[in-house]
Amino acid sequence: MVVVARKKRGSDASVSFYADLLQASLKRLTGAGKAEDAWARFFAPDDIVAVKVNSITGRRLSTSPALVTAIARGLRSCGVPEHNIIVWDRMTWELEKAGFAVNFAREAPLCFGTDAPSVGYESSPTELGAVGSCFSRIVTQHATALINVPVLREHALAGVSIALKNYYGAIHNPNKYHSDGCSPFVADVSTHPDIRGKTRLNICDAVKVQFHGGPGYKPKRVSHFGGILVSTDPVALDTVGTHEIDKLRKSNGLRTLREEGRYPAYLSIASDERHALGVSDRSRIDVINMELA
Repeated sequence: MVVVARKKRGSDASVSFYADLLQASLKRLTGAGKAEDAWARFFAPDDIVAVKVNSITGRRLSTSPALVTAIARGLRSCGVPEHNIIVWDRMTWELEKAGFAVNFAREAPLCFGTDAPSVGYESSPTELGAVGSCFSRIVTQHATALINVPVLREHALAGVSIALKNYYGAIHNPNKYHSDGCSPFVADVSTHPDIRGKTRLNICDAVKVQFHGGPGYKPKRVSHFGGILVSTDPVALDTVGTHEIDKLRKSNGLRTLREEGRYPAYLSIASDERHALGVSDRSRIDVINMELA
């Protein structure tokens, strides 16, 4: 199931805007009557939850700090203490540039990159299919649970950069895996046992969508969408997200990614028997569209 929740009114930069979308999405995803019960389906008070954001484009089109604040409030509602929440990406300076408050203390959610002192990458690479990479110790040693929080973005080489590709930020050498449409590399990275086993939720920030010209920020190719996509299945989320990007491309006079020969091939690979990361056949995905007042 993929929940696509959008909101007509309110400030899309506010914590309350995202909190309303999150509460509605998670209750629908889980069937829980209360938001805190929905969060409790995925997380326990003793979890250490690492929230993987995407901060590469600075404040212009990165994961919103307001969305992450709303996620942290949701985690606290089911008993996860603030000091057990880590907001992270590859580089600490990129997080700061994207508007996140870097924090190494214990009084609030921690926020730092894998490049931070005493963090770093595993000393030896893990081989996964065509990938050989050292993974962030945030994933392998610090976290007991992960929340993947990408943005909805077209990508010139990969086709799209949404949930699956967001974990390129967990490896030391993502530059090596951009040939052949990033396939099968994007799928291979997410077969790491800690990524596969610890990722509980995928929450895509889709207030603004880059439908062409990505991954760099191109303001003339950005459209207001005003919502989020939520799923436990990253492949299904990416499949639905790709469809939404294609709708925006067509409405702006562009060919679809498939028509351009750039449809992300790693989606079908991610859903094959060997990878088994989720569902890439859109006809088999239960898509719930919600529009909040």
